[in-house]
Amino acid sequence: MDKTTMQATARQWIAGFDRGAHRAIAGYRSGAGRLGSVARARWDRAFAESSPKLSAETRRNASHFRDVVAGYYGKGVAVSATGAERAVGTLVEAAQAAAGRMAR
Repeated sequence: MDKTTMQATARQWIAGFDRGAHRAIAGYRSGAGRLGSVARARWDRAFAESSPKLSAETRRNASHFRDVVAGYYGKGVAVSATGAERAVGTLVEAAQAAAGRMAR
């Protein structure tokens, strides 16, 4: 395999890695969203069932707690997915630069 063929193969592999990694990150975002929806629905069912037995203050606190947890969960998913995208982007850029130097 000559340098030109090796460089083309490396670039093709890097592009495939980039696409695959971004698909995996999109799947993570989608799955996390579905998991959040399931958790939210379960919480709402349990809250509706127990709500008549709770005081008004406890209902307010429970509702606020749900909102806070959901907010942190959403932010956590966003931060981790964005971090993964940046890491993949940096790795791909470095690999492309290295592949570009192969032919020299």
